[in-house]
Amino acid sequence: MTWLWIGVGGIVLVAGALVPVLSHRRRGAAGAEIRARAAYLELAHHVEVPPPVPDGDEHVGPLLRRATERWHSAGAVLASASTPEEFRLAEDIAGEGLTAVREALARLA
Repeated sequence: MTWLWIGVGGIVLVAGALVPVLSHRRRGAAGAEIRARAAYLELAHHVEVPPPVPDGDEHVGPLLRRATERWHSAGAVLASASTPEEFRLAEDIAGEGLTAVREALARLA
């Protein structure tokens, strides 16, 4: 009977050790989703109402159009994303758009 309790105790111990590992994986996916949506919303802030482009500027307009394209692409990926990899892809796409916005704003300054 003692061996039975030792076996059950071992199983409970192993199960207790696995719970944090499994829940950490889920939190990792949630974290990836949060980061992707935050980057997407930050990009939206800059492209929904773009800054005015001076007449004759050949660089700012294309940069802002590229940022808007990345915003739409990131939104499309986010609409169907369910894995951490898909959320990271959306975050990377939004990051490209934010880089284009930074370049455009630097040229306007």
